[in-house]
Amino acid sequence: MLTQEQNETLTRVGPGTPMGDLMRCYWHPIAAVAELDVRPFRTLPIQLLCEDLVLFRDGSGKLGLVEQRCAHRRVNLVNGIVEKDG
Repeated sequence: MLTQEQNETLTRVGPGTPMGDLMRCYWHPIAAVAELDVRPFRTLPIQLLCEDLVLFRDGSGKLGLVEQRCAHRRVNLVNGIVEKDG
């Protein structure tokens, strides 16, 4: 039987935790490609390993995954409009 401390070590997956660091070494299926096509801005909120992220398809068709909040103004990027790269 695991102690509470051992259980927390094995189940916490946030940034900087032992299991979080390990899990970030592997690929994770996070969404079906078709889910982006039906969304008006071609963005999809994703929560993965305790992090809020945004999956998006840019104007040239490439997929991207970024933090959900803008680093400069902390605006939620889920409602942003994806523009084609210059």
